[in-house]
Amino acid sequence: MHILETNDWVIFNNITCQIHKIPDFDEMCRNFLEQVRLLMNFDAAVFYYSDFKNLPQLKHVVCYNYNEAAAQEYLKQFQERDYSRGLLMGGKKMVYRESDVFSDEERMGTECYRRFFQNEGYHHSVHILPAEKGKVLAKVSFFRRRGAPDFVYDDVFLLDMFQEHLALRIQRSYEEIEHRHEKLSVSECESKFHLTTRETTILGLLIQGLPNDAICTQLTITNNTLKKHILNIYKKMAIRNRTQLFKMVREYAD
Repeated sequence: MHILETNDWVIFNNITCQIHKIPDFDEMCRNFLEQVRLLMNFDAAVFYYSDFKNLPQLKHVVCYNYNEAAAQEYLKQFQERDYSRGLLMGGKKMVYRESDVFSDEERMGTECYRRFFQNEGYHHSVHILPAEKGKVLAKVSFFRRRGAPDFVYDDVFLLDMFQEHLALRIQRSYEEIEHRHEKLSVSECESKFHLTTRETTILGLLIQGLPNDAICTQLTITNNTLKKHILNIYKKMAIRNRTQLFKMVREYAD
């Protein structure tokens, strides 16, 4: 079993922290691929992901030193023909070297290998399949060029330590996207709850996070008038407070 040195643990802890703290998902993916380079040698990497409704179909990719046009071609035309497709469909979390699952003869005879390994100059690969509740959430692949040594079990062990962190972050991101899509826009609230034009305007300002005095100033109304409008909005939407309002309405402009 690989034993990380003290400096390696510092890097590992920093990477796991960034997995959870970087707010933009693509930026998190890119940062992860770049930072893993400090702990494991590889020539290129790709982070394929989708959204929860489309799993296990992969829809998006973030690349590190990998031909992005080739990665997009894989998503659109080749992923269904990938010889490793069964692992993605299996729904089990794993970290694996391709050399442990497929022989060179099996791999090199496939169109997928010729296009995305041979044509791009790679031969060895190791992959992370983070999974949750019987669904693989993403596919993170690292490549080495032909002539370089294969990945070793220390590399598998290292990547396996990241797996749970990636699964947690990806699952959380999917849930946030689903929750955001379940919320209503201001215009949808206007139609669904029969809000007046003034109530719709006030709803939009509330969702922007403006305090009552700022709304009163902007609309040239008294605080009492504003409170009456807010109570009417709450009554029509069957809620009691602003916390419930933010849970129901999307927090960005229509």
